[in-house]
Amino acid sequence: MADHDDFHLPEPSLLPLVTSIGIAIMLFGFVPDSRLWRLALVSLGTMIALGAGWLWVRDSMDEYRELD
Repeated sequence: MADHDDFHLPEPSLLPLVTSIGIAIMLFGFVPDSRLWRLALVSLGTMIALGAGWLWVRDSMDEYRELD
């Protein structure tokens, strides 16, 4: 029988979902159009995706360090 201490599952997080929403917003801004607000969507999506992605990696690294 496998002992439950042999493997580790990460804590649930909404950060992967937020990162993917940011990427979707950013990609929606790349749809060809002559309106300037599309650039704002690309900028907003990029900030959301990079911010959430950075937090996701930071939380993962903190959790990894606690395993030792």
